[in-house]
Amino acid sequence: MDLLKELLLEKGIKKAYLMPFMSVAGDHAKNDMAGDGDDSWVSILTRAGIACVPVLKGTAEFDEFAVIWIDHVGESLRSLDK
Repeated sequence: MDLLKELLLEKGIKKAYLMPFMSVAGDHAKNDMAGDGDDSWVSILTRAGIACVPVLKGTAEFDEFAVIWIDHVGESLRSLDK
């Protein structure tokens, strides 16, 4: 976490969109990423002067990801027929 924060600061990043790379934005995203606790990503980056915009949507809520997953499932099912 410290390394990423330092890299963002070195690059002069002033705003970060925090998005979970999980199919569903559950408790982990709500607490560890966007929570009020001192050790959440929002808290750490905000203290460093980086404005944060949490996006509490999992990848399954984006049509583009769903299409990719469906394509991969189709490929896997077709490979079972071989």
